[in-house]
Amino acid sequence: MKTIALFFGGLSNEAEVSIMSARNVVKNFDYRRYKLVLIYWRKQDGYFYQVKNINKLGRGGLKRLAIEDFKKLFDVALLMTHGRFGEDGVLQAILESQKIKYCGCRVLGSALCMDKAVFKDLLKSAGIDQVKYLILDFNSASKAEIKSQLEKIKKSFKLPLYIKPANSGSSVGITRVEKTTQLDKAIKEALKHDTKIVVEEGLINPKEIEMAVLGNEKLLISRPGELRLVKDFYNYDDKYKLGQAQALVPAKISLQQTKKIRQLAERAYRLANCQGFARIDFFISRGKVYLNEINTLPGFTDISMYPMLMMDKGMSYQKLLNKIIELAY
Repeated sequence: MKTIALFFGGLSNEAEVSIMSARNVVKNFDYRRYKLVLIYWRKQDGYFYQVKNINKLGRGGLKRLAIEDFKKLFDVALLMTHGRFGEDGVLQAILESQKIKYCGCRVLGSALCMDKAVFKDLLKSAGIDQVKYLILDFNSASKAEIKSQLEKIKKSFKLPLYIKPANSGSSVGITRVEKTTQLDKAIKEALKHDTKIVVEEGLINPKEIEMAVLGNEKLLISRPGELRLVKDFYNYDDKYKLGQAQALVPAKISLQQTKKIRQLAERAYRLANCQGFARIDFFISRGKVYLNEINTLPGFTDISMYPMLMMDKGMSYQKLLNKIIELAY
């Protein structure tokens, strides 16, 4: 019987979401088929710990692990480490350095999809439609260059704007800007999470559409799901605390739009060198389809769209986890 290590926690601003996802995995894991080891990447000190009970993380019982210990403990790593360091190729590289099999995207695909700025430039080079955007790189651009770019945004971008850290997820650090006077404050908020900022032009009454993709060479692609918002911006609290968004599966869109989104999902998955599983997000506004982003380690919480979309394909939560594990290499 193979031993699977569930990695969760991590160093990012999404550590809390990661723990929520991991608890769902523990609840639905196939214990008749695999043994399960819990590996907690603790944000406070950056160390990995083996734990016995995922619901008692702050009550002792933690066994600190060295990276070299990993291959003695398990055969395959199942990652639920959302956000930076866990989803951007860093943890993936650690596992590869130890010659350990793991689930999901490799180092390159993980890094490409995590960095919104790099991913947007990749889509642009491939001629795939996306919202109008501009990158503010405070690490490499001079103050004069940043000032010039901000003037360009104020003159040529239509409101509302969305200001995002390039490397973040779960809507952490994102601000919807209704007036240009709010721009500086929104940038400061995003800078708390990254030195590279993405500025996006908002769309008119967009539909938010999500697709689940599963596979390496041969892909299983879900029907589109639609996220209906109770307000203009779906933030972290709406997603994980208040439950204020409604998920519709399948999405109420035309057959032609469904076909186009499916084709784009497969194309983007291949373009970004994705493997294992990923969720691909789109917008539809005034009949036009825009690709937004790829999440290489999508949420697995009770309200997460990825498992919901795969369940719509007739796959139980447990069967989905088993398939993700089978795809590891």
